[in-house]
Amino acid sequence: MQFDDNVLKGARRSEIRIFFKLYPVFRRYLKDRDEAKSEEESTWSYRRERNGVKAVNAFISLGPTFIKLGQVLSARPDLLPREYIKSFEKLQDEVPPAPFAEVKPIIERNLGPISDRFDSFNTEAISGASLGQVYRAVYNGKDVAVKVNRPDVENILRRDLYIINRLLKLARGHVENFLYLSVMNVINDFNSRIYDEVDYRKEASNAERIRKNLRGRENIVVPEIIPELSSKEVLTLEYVSGIKITDVEKLRAAGIDLKNLAWRLDLTFMRMLLRDDIFHADPHPGNISVMPDGQIILYDFGMVGTLDSKTRFSLLSLYDGLVNTDPDAIMDALISMGALSPAANRAVMRKSMELAIANFYGKSPDEAEVRELFEIANNVIFEFPFRLPRSLVLYMRMSSLLEGVCLQLDPEFKFVKILRELLYREGLLDELYRRQLQDFVKKTVTSLEKGIDALPLLKRRLEESEQPAPRKADRKIPASIFLGSVLIASVLTMVQRPLLAGVAIAADLVGFLVVLVRK
Repeated sequence: MQFDDNVLKGARRSEIRIFFKLYPVFRRYLKDRDEAKSEEESTWSYRRERNGVKAVNAFISLGPTFIKLGQVLSARPDLLPREYIKSFEKLQDEVPPAPFAEVKPIIERNLGPISDRFDSFNTEAISGASLGQVYRAVYNGKDVAVKVNRPDVENILRRDLYIINRLLKLARGHVENFLYLSVMNVINDFNSRIYDEVDYRKEASNAERIRKNLRGRENIVVPEIIPELSSKEVLTLEYVSGIKITDVEKLRAAGIDLKNLAWRLDLTFMRMLLRDDIFHADPHPGNISVMPDGQIILYDFGMVGTLDSKTRFSLLSLYDGLVNTDPDAIMDALISMGALSPAANRAVMRKSMELAIANFYGKSPDEAEVRELFEIANNVIFEFPFRLPRSLVLYMRMSSLLEGVCLQLDPEFKFVKILRELLYREGLLDELYRRQLQDFVKKTVTSLEKGIDALPLLKRRLEESEQPAPRKADRKIPASIFLGSVLIASVLTMVQRPLLAGVAIAADLVGFLVVLVRK
């Protein structure tokens, strides 16, 4: 990582201050983490909860880099005790705006003189965040919002990340190796993507991709970007105002059905996750508003996630395992996503998952909140060395924030019940089971092919034996396996047929194979 002289000077001045802020947090965290791992899963510690609040306050006092990092850590149950998670989940990206005198040069450096580009410009910021702030203006007679980077934000990020890496190296000898490597992975991932959030060209691209995906499918408003007034440091878009999603009284006064609103909001985000090539990963209340006619407005597309086909189906498998309380399916899905090593002790993992699931005995999956289902995974994840992929971390963050918003709209909201209905109604579970059947058949064919490849060696070994096996048996085994492999391979051409028919055909073929091999 390259630094200019100003960054290095700022780092040296700030390093001692940050060290003394974080050191007591770090000491309390290590003690709390060890205690949480050794206690029963049902034990909740209010002392750890208070320590989590202290940690959040320290992060807020250290500025934008630590606020954003804290938001990432709020979705890391493999690193933080659940009492800390509760506190970090409340970490809001709301910071008083910088003085306009410091922001004006950024705007004019990117767009030219403000008086030449805008009809009018209100110098009072309407919102402030850790990385940027927003102003209202008028352009060609239209109301627009102008989002501007905080002064010197990239150098602040570089300085703070430089210090964080130095402090982590100092801490290496005082923590277990797994914890050190896990935290380093978080920092490295954070370092690789945080600069995307201050590059508004990427946010503009994200917004356009999501707008295209939602067009014609959802009753959602994504403000249009004004490209001629947008750059790396400044983003200008149409100003679309609405009622904040969590302002329940104003929403009721506008005659909006809150239960239906919660349903539509959840549906929109889950379709983005399970259907599209990109999803909004930061649905906190400041990023969602509602128009008087009930249309939902989405803002801020700096934090987005993507799921490839394999990860999406693995996520569906994980959900299917959670709601059906199937530990083996949960482990298989986690391995498939790269979250759990295939070398993990399955017997120990299975026992731990069974104990976690047993905490919810008597409550059907439809009655469980998504937080409770995540709690099953979280209890296990915190106890064992998981490796959470970034896509899964963003999904967990998105789901948790989304559920919190929906519960404020409708206290009886059941995330899992709605998700299950969505999966059945849109055929996603059928797609999952077809994919699982297809994978099973492919693995079976591969195994049979390997068996056939080994037959010449077996035949030669038998011929060299003092008492070779009868030739009749030699003929039947390869013929049976070959015929069976051809029949099973034919299933690969049937995966587009209805699911039940495909399963029945596969079952018949497997049964036929068994008969052949036994002859």
